[in-house]
Amino acid sequence: MKFVFCMCLMLASFCSLTCSDVSPDAVDLAVDFSWDGIQACSMGNPEIRIGGLPANTQFLEISMFDSVYIHNHGEVTIENDGSGIIKLGAIEELQGPCPPDVPGRYKITVTALDANRVVVGTGSKRRYFPEEK
Repeated sequence: MKFVFCMCLMLASFCSLTCSDVSPDAVDLAVDFSWDGIQACSMGNPEIRIGGLPANTQFLEISMFDSVYIHNHGEVTIENDGSGIIKLGAIEELQGPCPPDVPGRYKITVTALDANRVVVGTGSKRRYFPEEK
């Protein structure tokens, strides 16, 4: 019984450190991106377009993950400029696509946060790199 209690306490502590508050009015964001202009194994983001951002969006949390090679390419939080576009290379902290063999499948997730860092929207898009033309 002590073990179960300790595990529950540890789980609750972990969640309080890593779980964000989510607004009951949070919306689905339309996220799209293109690999145009991206060189393999470079640093920086592709151009990312975000539709449906709530008016109270203060920050954007951007992450990229490769589900083929199980690799996290980074996560960064930036201020929302209201344009709905994150320009090519604007986020140098993200590692660009770098598949060593077969194409990787990359998922970019955008989370909209208000001034209190409460989630007000989220969305994602997946693409292979390199893509067949």
